[in-house]
Amino acid sequence: MRPMSVGSRFCHKCGAALPSGSVFCPSCGAAVAVASSAGQQGTAPVQPSQPTRYEKREKHEKQEKREKGEKQEKGRGDLAGALTGGLILILLGVLLYYSTLGTTAISYGNFWQYFMIGVGAILILQGIIRYSQRGTPYIGSFIGGAVLMIIGFAFVSNSNYAFWPLILVILGIAAIASAFTARRRVPVP
Repeated sequence: MRPMSVGSRFCHKCGAALPSGSVFCPSCGAAVAVASSAGQQGTAPVQPSQPTRYEKREKHEKQEKREKGEKQEKGRGDLAGALTGGLILILLGVLLYYSTLGTTAISYGNFWQYFMIGVGAILILQGIIRYSQRGTPYIGSFIGGAVLMIIGFAFVSNSNYAFWPLILVILGIAAIASAFTARRRVPVP
């Protein structure tokens, strides 16, 4: 902000007409240059003042834009969660409905096997959606979904599933180990 030259009749900031002898612009509050007693040009002592209407409005608009951007980011993040929850409820409803018909391969005794396959597929879809939104792969969604689908298919096909608990324990240990190694790679600020 540069001060006005002595004798100038308009504000340098907002262009409003200035009355003679003014120290501040009556429209925007900007400091106006005044002639000192020695005949030299100087600026009026500027005291901390309240923000002008223009500055208040500009600050308010910036705050609204920032809040709107945060809300949009939140909204994008909620898409994967809402979609996942909704699809799981739909899957559960459809499987339970088919199990009541009695004419399909799905019964109350085995609908959970198909439910595991469906939830696994939904988790993989969730990982794909989050990757497309943020560009960061969510490995947990892919691994968890794949494990659920494999276990579900193993039970549906009546394969020997006595070793599945051991595989789950091994995968859990691997996931925890990868979390610790990833943490070591990230430098501490």
